[in-house]
Amino acid sequence: MAFSRAYADASRAALDHALRDIPAYAPWRACDPGGDADIDRRYRAMPMLTKADLRQASPRSFAPRTHDLQAGIASGAVELVHTSGTTDERVTNVWHQPWWDASERASWQLNAHTARLSLGAHREALLTSARSVGVLDDTRDLAMAERRDGRFLFLNEKSAPTLWTPALCRRMLDELAEFQPLVLEANPSYLARLARFAAAHQVHVWQPPLIILTFELPTHAARAAIRRVFSAPLISSYGTTETGYVFMQCEHGCFHHNTAFCRVDFLPCSSAHGGPLLGRMLVTPFHNPWCQYVRFDVGDLIRLRPDGHCPCGRTHGFIAAAIEGRIKNLTTTTAGRAVTEARLDAAMAGCPGVFDYQLQQSAPGMYAIAIVAEADAPADVRGPVERALRDVYGAGAQVSVTLVDELAPSASGKFRRAAAAHAFAAEELFIDL
Repeated sequence: MAFSRAYADASRAALDHALRDIPAYAPWRACDPGGDADIDRRYRAMPMLTKADLRQASPRSFAPRTHDLQAGIASGAVELVHTSGTTDERVTNVWHQPWWDASERASWQLNAHTARLSLGAHREALLTSARSVGVLDDTRDLAMAERRDGRFLFLNEKSAPTLWTPALCRRMLDELAEFQPLVLEANPSYLARLARFAAAHQVHVWQPPLIILTFELPTHAARAAIRRVFSAPLISSYGTTETGYVFMQCEHGCFHHNTAFCRVDFLPCSSAHGGPLLGRMLVTPFHNPWCQYVRFDVGDLIRLRPDGHCPCGRTHGFIAAAIEGRIKNLTTTTAGRAVTEARLDAAMAGCPGVFDYQLQQSAPGMYAIAIVAEADAPADVRGPVERALRDVYGAGAQVSVTLVDELAPSASGKFRRAAAAHAFAAEELFIDL
């Protein structure tokens, strides 16, 4: 991996702008070793910005003093958006659509399929929780016109797929064929459920040229379910409301850093917990005239490529082998070692007949997993799951497996694969805080 002079200049400009013009960073000025210092050293000297920090401060404090936020809202240049989820996840952000669109356009250059298509004014269908995007209505089914927004069609108006009826699933598939989007952007859990319905009922599925998976970690089972009925390239995109588009999966499956629109500071985990290739991301977006975040903790872990290279030939920025899941969704082995959602999912991928799952670690060494089985699952679907979990968590792990008809998403509308009743202390997990 390599970092260009333009990347260093953008990093310096973002930090200088924040310390000079953004009220929230006035206390940070004392941390700065000085403008003549190496830019990486300056960033390392800065605190970490968390969602708790954003909740405690007003959105105005992250806007430049030169910009009148209320006037910007009144004119339509910006708006305040509220992320979904539990109390510790919800944040109010200043949303500037042109900046978001430019960040997305830059990310398209990191994949051969998106770079080749004429994207920008294309028709796009979205399938995700209406708590994330679109129009939310859990009380009635909305007409297609009520879910259209220019070139976008929101296929789903429900907060969770547990509210989908067979008629609603058929409607979504019919609308996909009618709308014929160039891109289908989807939460992988939602698209997997729609694909599972289509396969079970032998419904013809119109094929979009491109599918972008976002909003959550795609499981192996979800990708397999999608692949049964969709033939388009599956590309994972990673970003957040606060930071824009941060990583894009290339045609070879690696995740490439969107260096034109953000800086990433990588904090490796200790070797006991999967480091130094596994670590957290602190993201500093570039070029947003209305809001500046610095070293924002996005709450997710990435695993870097061991050799720092990718077969696609792109070299700029960090190159990750995988997005490994959220820090808050870490569980621990019987020896106290961290287990990411991606590691758990790799183990579950070897369990035949499992369509979906959620694991809860109630105490050290105690694990309860609920699984949704495929219709053709083997009679002993529990046995392989128990063995897989003991392979991951330790031979002494106490494992219970429960079969359920369906699983519900979290308050954000996203599906959580694992959770523990205990949390890591950051000083235990990461080398450099």
